Amino acid sequence: MSLAASFEVKGWCPGALRPMASGDGLIARVRPWCGAFSLAQALGLADVAERLGNGHMDLTRRANLQIRGLSEDRLGELHVALDRLKLLDTSPEAEAARNVMVGPLAGADVRAIADQLSQALSQDRRAAGLPAKFGWLVDGGGPLSIVSERADIALYVTDDGMALRIEGQWLRGGSIEVALDAAFGGRPDLPRVNIAPVPGRRRLGPLAGMTGIAAPFGRLEAAQLRELVHLAERAGASEICLSPWRAIYVDGPIEVPQSLGLIVDENDPLLRIDACPGAPACRSASVDTRATARRLAASGFAGTIHVSGCAKGCARSAPADLTLVGEGGRYGVVRNGTTRDAIERTIGADDLAVLHG
Repeated sequence: MSLAASFEVKGWCPGALRPMASGDGLIARVRPWCGAFSLAQALGLADVAERLGNGHMDLTRRANLQIRGLSEDRLGELHVALDRLKLLDTSPEAEAARNVMVGPLAGADVRAIADQLSQALSQDRRAAGLPAKFGWLVDGGGPLSIVSERADIALYVTDDGMALRIEGQWLRGGSIEVALDAAFGGRPDLPRVNIAPVPGRRRLGPLAGMTGIAAPFGRLEAAQLRELVHLAERAGASEICLSPWRAIYVDGPIEVPQSLGLIVDENDPLLRIDACPGAPACRSASVDTRATARRLAASGFAGTIHVSGCAKGCARSAPADLTLVGEGGRYGVVRNGTTRDAIERTIGADDLAVLHG
């Protein structure tokens, strides 16, 4: 059996050490340490994506970066390149366990906690026994707070110390050790607290000394990332922070030219649409989801939209005002629901006008 065949595993996220097969080659997910890539790392990733992949990269909902179009015979080169960038884990198990999302505005204190947690997960053998996709969140609040995002265990740093969210309940106090013990089956002896952290949201353009930039449908091309790095360097920035909103944040004021094809305007209609890669990039899809999404954006259709290449609904789990589910080259239409809800009718990819009725 080839190495590529062994990547046909469902229910887990692709890593650099255990990539996943797709319609356009292998996908490798690169996890930043403490939620950010240095500009040197970002530039190196752009070069890797262009030299070893097909130049396409995806921003994920877990604030990671995926490199697409890789081939099995060049994985060794990928690992060498990522190791030089200090972005390669010691093993597939350590890589999978280090599923830690960090708030884009995290300060030094929050990042220190995230780093300690990530190091502990990479080194603790028990972490390999955690369920697939077991996720962590470390945040310190602010306008870009990710505290409301999905995570099995959340560590929230406040002025009064740390709070932990375990099984949906906030606990006062705690530590990394307590959080790890809870993940491995322990029951923390901590008082419950009725705190209600203020969730943040995606914000684009200038914000608190940063610049927010979204990628349409989360797709970031190598050439776009390389140009962003050059713009950031000229602005005196030092890093690019990732977020769960398929947007990145540069720690400096930069002007993003419209010709770059990225989004800095929150009113851009593409931001209301979630669309998976679709055909031919995904072998489960039979429709060109992103071409459809762009046509819907240009049509003036109001509300949230999810265009999915199949019933798995990878791009969006929450309900949308309109959901299109690809099957056999056509779309099933769902109103106010998800890909798992009942389909009211089926239309062709060229019949989008009927959706306004």
